[in-house]
Amino acid sequence: MRWANPELLSLLWLLPLLLVAFWWAEGRRGRLERALGEPRMLRLRAAAAGGGMRWARRAAVLAAAALAIVAMARPQAGFRLVTTTSRGVDLVVALDLSHSMEARDVRPDRLRAAKRELLSLFSALEGSAIGVVEFAGNARVLSPLTTDTRGLESVVETAVPEDLVEPGSQIAAALRLSSILLRRPGDRPRAVLLVSDGENLEGDPRGAAGAVRSAGARLFTLGVGTAGGATIPVVDSTGAIVGPKRDPNGAVVRTKLDEAMLRDLARRGGGTYERGDGTGRAAIHLADAMRSEGGVETRGQTVRAYDERFAWFAAAAGLLLAVERLVPRRRRI
Repeated sequence: MRWANPELLSLLWLLPLLLVAFWWAEGRRGRLERALGEPRMLRLRAAAAGGGMRWARRAAVLAAAALAIVAMARPQAGFRLVTTTSRGVDLVVALDLSHSMEARDVRPDRLRAAKRELLSLFSALEGSAIGVVEFAGNARVLSPLTTDTRGLESVVETAVPEDLVEPGSQIAAALRLSSILLRRPGDRPRAVLLVSDGENLEGDPRGAAGAVRSAGARLFTLGVGTAGGATIPVVDSTGAIVGPKRDPNGAVVRTKLDEAMLRDLARRGGGTYERGDGTGRAAIHLADAMRSEGGVETRGQTVRAYDERFAWFAAAAGLLLAVERLVPRRRRI
């Protein structure tokens, strides 16, 4: 016998407290009866069941609680040897960290919505090797390709525009750096995912899509933002908005999602485009598309798959609760 959630067995310490509560309730009942009159006559007139019946019901509740806790700890016995498999790709994510990603036309803002999409993508692409490139006015590797999705989640969640000192938005540099990371041995499908609002201030993104294809990869794009756009908030050290971002001439800067650019890049790169809103639906669609062209099924390790036994304990707990309801609360007259 083994336990999937052994820490939950500590809840068994609550049973003595429940027993003490029953003893206290019984004593209080006795004191109340004595205050009202002779206890035996009161029970006869009320046709109340005796103390034995009450304690029978309480015993059933205690036993049911114990069995329910044991069931939650998920007892397991017996096992089968199972060989795991995974269907994965080699993927590099190019994450836009330009200040336009701080616009709040997507809740809570474009960057955090993009991060939520990526967390869903990492979960959907279990077994894949994933790397991350961050970019603004320049591009740099945030993480090489790895299968450590937990580490990737931490890296992505802590990425902020201040990581890159050079302002701007250079999609082409990010795509070229991503294609370099994918130039490695292996026959798994390869992909680059550009996560951006599509605004590009320099370089030739369409030409860089060719570099992705020459690396044997497909280019997918995930757009974050709205066509109507929004201003870019300027916040102080406390996180309060002090006003909108302005250009050198003092005009308020307004940023919009360039879906035409992102769709064109995906078309040139042999991939697909999705618009993300932070719910993760777009990421799931992209993960399916990335695996659609021959995602390689790789043999994993042989592991023990234990048989669950919690259902027996849960059923017994339910049966005891049903018995508790059947114990008479009144005597037949």
